[in-house]
Amino acid sequence: MSEIIDENRETNHDIDTKEKGQHIKKGSSALLTLSLAFKSIGIIYGDIGTSPLYVFTGIFSDPPTNSQDVYGALSLIVWSLTIVPLIKYVFIVLRADDNGEGGTFALYSLLCRHSGLSVRGNENSDDLTIANYDTMSIISSKEHPNFIKRSKTVQFVLLIVVLLGSSLVLSDGLLTPAISVISAVEGMEVRAPSLESGVVPISCIIIILLFLVQQFGTAKVGNCFAPIISLWFIAIACVGIWNITYYPKIFEAYNPYHAINYFIRNHASGFTNLGGILLAITGVEALFADLGHFNHRAIQISFPCFVYIPLLLVYTGQAARLVLEPNFYVNTFWLTTPTNPVIYWIIFILAILATIIASQAMISATFSLIYQSMKLDCFPDVKVVHTSQKVKGQIFIPGINYILMVAIVFICIIFQHSANLTNAYGVAVSSVMIITTTLVAIVIHQVWHFPIFVSVIFFLIFGIVDASFLGATLRKVQDGGWFTLVVALFLTIIMTIWRWGTDRKIRYELIHKPNLGKIFENSGKSEKNASSSITINDDSQISQEIILQKDDVVQLRLLGSENHLTRSSGIGLFYSGVGSKVPLSFSHFIKHFPIVPQNLVFITIRPIAVPIVGDNDRLIVKKIGNYECCYHATARYGYSEEVSQGRDFILKLVESIQNNDPSNKTLMKDFSNLDGITYVLGEQSFYPRPGSPLWRRVLVRMYTFLVINSRKQYDSLDIPVENTVGVGMKIAL
Repeated sequence: MSEIIDENRETNHDIDTKEKGQHIKKGSSALLTLSLAFKSIGIIYGDIGTSPLYVFTGIFSDPPTNSQDVYGALSLIVWSLTIVPLIKYVFIVLRADDNGEGGTFALYSLLCRHSGLSVRGNENSDDLTIANYDTMSIISSKEHPNFIKRSKTVQFVLLIVVLLGSSLVLSDGLLTPAISVISAVEGMEVRAPSLESGVVPISCIIIILLFLVQQFGTAKVGNCFAPIISLWFIAIACVGIWNITYYPKIFEAYNPYHAINYFIRNHASGFTNLGGILLAITGVEALFADLGHFNHRAIQISFPCFVYIPLLLVYTGQAARLVLEPNFYVNTFWLTTPTNPVIYWIIFILAILATIIASQAMISATFSLIYQSMKLDCFPDVKVVHTSQKVKGQIFIPGINYILMVAIVFICIIFQHSANLTNAYGVAVSSVMIITTTLVAIVIHQVWHFPIFVSVIFFLIFGIVDASFLGATLRKVQDGGWFTLVVALFLTIIMTIWRWGTDRKIRYELIHKPNLGKIFENSGKSEKNASSSITINDDSQISQEIILQKDDVVQLRLLGSENHLTRSSGIGLFYSGVGSKVPLSFSHFIKHFPIVPQNLVFITIRPIAVPIVGDNDRLIVKKIGNYECCYHATARYGYSEEVSQGRDFILKLVESIQNNDPSNKTLMKDFSNLDGITYVLGEQSFYPRPGSPLWRRVLVRMYTFLVINSRKQYDSLDIPVENTVGVGMKIAL
């Protein structure tokens, strides 16, 4: 993605609501909007822009001997492009954003927030202080809970639908590079039939090279994305106009009568061919998912003016030639491309570059989607590399990258031809479309507060269209569509198990951890040399009490022991899973080591149902009672942010502690040497509760397997491993 675009995205993310409003107001000039509209061409339209390579080939399995079939197919393409991408996505769905972010998870977090739900099941009033958090909707939802808030079943179904939709997008990411690259490379066999055997090897080489360069980031390559895709759209528009001159009467197909007549004449086969029509609108989810890079107005200009019209022209031109030459159905795009060698090979090169860009956009979207799902506790932790020091959104996930590479190469070898891939392609797209329609219909009523009949009308109109496409593609399941469904089902199961196990782990921590505020508030009221106690239960159910005794210098000692907990120099960071609670790791730590650092900080990392948390809202630091050098810190992160607890975070933490407790004279001394900072993390192992049914034991074992093979917590927090202490614990799920 281009540096300029991503810098614009970073600016939008890093400022709070007031600053963002000022930025949008300043950036609403015609020049800036046109600039963003042009840049959006190279980021979000690669997939839908390369669809002309294979649409008519996917529609017709035999030569269309009756010109009315071509008229009907073109009419369906034209009205599908108008109804779905243009009206539904560009002018309606794009407005269902989550603080500028789009996509399935953005819809989920939007609905959760406006229903008064936390993405991790633990609400906290402190979250309402975040500048870009919609506090009014949270408050009203608590006073008048909606149907999502009232029903656990609805919440579960909503989560499963979102996970399924995300999984379908990910499975679609396996087919997009394969079908795009193969369909472009097939152009060389039209002019040089002897090269037919080289289509798959060359496609595999291009795909392998594409994945190998991901580790270097896409900023430099992204600078030329928009010009290349723009040239591609200009080229296909010109080719379309050239083909239309052969048969200008083809414009009569724009009459919707021909679309209706197509179904009347072809009956069941006409309905099945909708799967081919769907290929013309693949990539519509990218319009929504990549919204965070631009704004509504930019996309509302770029699609109708720079994308919609060239697509209409190229499809119209192809249909015109098919009326005259039905045998062109075999490879419609390349057989309707001018035979002049210079023009042909220029378009061939542009097609290769356009399909690479389309593949790149899908790969980047896959990385972003997995990253967001990790932040919402819906995917196992994997290694994430940020390829830009300036742009947070540019990420590279090595493990996912190479899994995708191997899978896509395997798909190319198995399916061989783009015509074979069109059967598998489309099931995921149509499924995600109807999921998006359902979620946006809920948003219309619950978030935008339109009357319920408006949501019903929206769902009926676009739901019928989406359901028609879905029904048509499901009829191709046995011919290859099963592939995306199997992949999506597998990913949904993985996500569901991870979410299930994480939720139960959080519940265990909430039950077994005492409230810090109550502990220190009560003891803070004690007189000199008086004491109060709190019971902490560890995983072995062994009761152990800690006395927090207030003296001239507050000291901690174990109940029943005359030995106080020694305070050593340094800063100790004890990480808590959720809430303002004493971490289980703390009780286990002092059980074995009666010594704690001089500066004791309990840290809670809280994911928030917003994309980005501004720097001013990042940290909440509170001194615990009147006890010297004891603090609780809450670090809040949006679902699209990197959770980093390295040097920069420590600097902000120390600054916040100093502002909160100026009397602390030891803090800077302890911080002067990073070796004096100790990160204490819980290392959990899981086992089923005694007497658990078989299904629960299986889920626990599967969740344990995922935990063992996922990234370690200290890796995901970006902290030095040499300063990390792991405290083992067993948790019953």
